[in-house]
Amino acid sequence: MKQILTILLAANLLLACNAGNEKEKTTTTAPAAETHADHGEQATELALNNGEKWKADSTTLQNVALLQKIVSGTKQENLENHLKIAASLQDGLNKMVSECKMKGADHEALHHWLEPIMEKTKELKNANSIETARTIFGEIEKQLNLFTQYFE
Repeated sequence: MKQILTILLAANLLLACNAGNEKEKTTTTAPAAETHADHGEQATELALNNGEKWKADSTTLQNVALLQKIVSGTKQENLENHLKIAASLQDGLNKMVSECKMKGADHEALHHWLEPIMEKTKELKNANSIETARTIFGEIEKQLNLFTQYFE
């Protein structure tokens, strides 16, 4: 049940973030899973914009700072703390996507950066050992730290 809710939430987040894009408006009538799959097929990997950083708007920068704050203030003492972190990260991701107004290539690049965090947050929520949670948390932290290398 949790996995279904997570998948639906992720699909809704992607759709909400694309709501301002006219091309995407025509495809929002497709089932959420299909829209998410189509969006994922466009994704390759995170790369610079011809050697330059991508442009992020002020709202996105604020939301990324919130996610980074959640991660930096983390106490990794036990599995329960990691599950709380996952919930806080999910809230932060929901906020970020619901407030997203970016468009075009910068927006697509943002998704290349954001999608692994969304996936790893889902995995963290389902972690069943402290070792697994620490590994997943490290991957989330690593991906978050990539933001300043690719965006300004």
